[in-house]
Amino acid sequence: MILAAAQIWSAKTRVARRLQRYPERRQQHFLKYNLGASTYDETYARAYGEEYLAYLEQWVQKAADRNVDLLLFPEFCFTPGVLAAPGKGANPNPNAKADAVRLYKWSGQLFTDWLCKQAKATRIMLAASSYTVRRGRIYNTGLLADEQGEIALRYEKIHLPYDEKVYVATGNDYTVADTRLGRIGFSICYDVVFPEHHSCLAADKVQIVLHPSGGYTLPDEKPDMGQNRLRVRASDHHCALVYASFAPENDWEPRESCVLAQNGDVKACIRGKKAGLAVGEVTISDNRRWPADTPDSPDFQALRRSLRRPQTYEPLLKKFK
Repeated sequence: MILAAAQIWSAKTRVARRLQRYPERRQQHFLKYNLGASTYDETYARAYGEEYLAYLEQWVQKAADRNVDLLLFPEFCFTPGVLAAPGKGANPNPNAKADAVRLYKWSGQLFTDWLCKQAKATRIMLAASSYTVRRGRIYNTGLLADEQGEIALRYEKIHLPYDEKVYVATGNDYTVADTRLGRIGFSICYDVVFPEHHSCLAADKVQIVLHPSGGYTLPDEKPDMGQNRLRVRASDHHCALVYASFAPENDWEPRESCVLAQNGDVKACIRGKKAGLAVGEVTISDNRRWPADTPDSPDFQALRRSLRRPQTYEPLLKKFK
């Protein structure tokens, strides 16, 4: 199968690049789409978002031209408005939370419908992470649309960093889906910091992990540590992994996008300040053995599952401060 990660320009970066010679116009743009500012303009934010969908559609077509089976977009792929500090020239928006719920309810449904429409038209499985609203609460939601134009998988991010928890609700379920490509699950951005997340997916026999993110290397780590962490997650749990992030706006941002095989091998990678597709061919196998194993030896993953001792994992159930 052919898996692909789209390393694209974010909506914010596209405008910044377009208006880089016009700082005042760039500032006016920020004041209009920033939900945290009193100058927020919902009509402007919606038009801004719909323009970005046309840009995303170009990348779906590029993937179709390369016979891709599954294409993953980055985290917050479609976010027409951001919750940020007001910025120069504006006061805080006292209705920021209510405005965000209304905007993300609209954008979440629009993006879901768009994803399904594009998947059906191109016969490509399309995946991404975006804000959606359920019962008046905002979730960072992983969406997977299948070739029939239906949502095959919906996952609400479980592990949220402290700044995201201010407005976003936490998910509770490791939802997975059986597809023609294999059994698929999500790990969104900060989820990867927790090995337990991938262990839960592996326990449910997930074969492909989709990892949309905004960046994956911590400040005190070497630039390649983020990819190394993903490679270990893939190899430890014998799952292919697709990682998609936005193209970095600045040189110091350690971002890249890649496709990893079940043993952690890098099948495709795109890095640096550029947009593009990381396209890699991956073979899914349920059998993994040590070099000296005989044909009748138990499969490594099956053996590993049988040797788990959850009764000893009680320390992981404690909540630490």
